[in-house]
Amino acid sequence: MNARVMRVGPLSPTTTLVGLVALGWVGALAGCQSGGDATGSPAGASPPASALQHPLLENIPLPAGFYLVPERSVARAAGSLRVAQCEFQGSLSPDAVARFYVEYMPAAKFTLRQRRFDNGEHSLRFESDAEECNVRTKPKGGKTVLVVDIGPLSKGFTEREGQPPVRRP
Repeated sequence: MNARVMRVGPLSPTTTLVGLVALGWVGALAGCQSGGDATGSPAGASPPASALQHPLLENIPLPAGFYLVPERSVARAAGSLRVAQCEFQGSLSPDAVARFYVEYMPAAKFTLRQRRFDNGEHSLRFESDAEECNVRTKPKGGKTVLVVDIGPLSKGFTEREGQPPVRRP
């Protein structure tokens, strides 16, 4: 194994200035994507977190401070169809992440269809006109693991939902 060690000395004033400007832009962009308080929250109540978006999950909100775990994520798209299972980690509590999705998914045109809490894991199932999105969140090692699954909605399932099973002779 050939390991290279790189020593870094003090940064030049130009490098420091460029870094600060870049950090300022990132902060400004994150502030622009926060979604404001158009959620109907009571006066003085703050939303659980700011809503951002990851490029792999277009139109699906993501709590600020969560980062993608690439080795545990996959996403595919063909035309208007997409299938993805992406894992993120962050420091927001699992309860706050669940509240975040209940609050922000309607703005993405998704309706909450099922909510479960089992052994510390929150599971939420949302549907839009064409897609199903499952959100799972649980604590792990002082962090919160967030898994977002999205795929096409099976039309046959929604048509049968709420109807009694068909008896076959």
